[in-house]
Amino acid sequence: MDTTSKVSNLYELIASAKLDPAVGIRLGYLTGSEQFSLFGAEIAPQKVLSAHYHENGEEIYQIVEGSGVMYIGELDGVGTVVWETPFNIKKGDCFTIGAGKVHQLCNHTDEKLIAVFGCSTSHLSTDRTIVKGVQ
Repeated sequence: MDTTSKVSNLYELIASAKLDPAVGIRLGYLTGSEQFSLFGAEIAPQKVLSAHYHENGEEIYQIVEGSGVMYIGELDGVGTVVWETPFNIKKGDCFTIGAGKVHQLCNHTDEKLIAVFGCSTSHLSTDRTIVKGVQ
């Protein structure tokens, strides 16, 4: 990752972003380092991300446009996710997902949802485990 002083534009990034087939969203790198980077993501209307978790590190989300529902849970001893009460998210909301927490973001609206999230680059490759989701 190039950490030099380079300006990235979220909306230009989203316009050219490729689909991440593992979780089903368009996303791209904005800035940062291997340890912590910012990414932009667009979740299409009526799209449900694949439920997944990361063993190491947190993810911090900032919702820039749209709204949705976030599901968070933990794996029990036999590999089943025990879900907490889901919460609604909307433009302007910011929240953190802890290490090991299963999470699934759902956009049940007719509008796109755009978010910026920060995490280690490994969350998009080697430290991502897909599990059965709520939907």
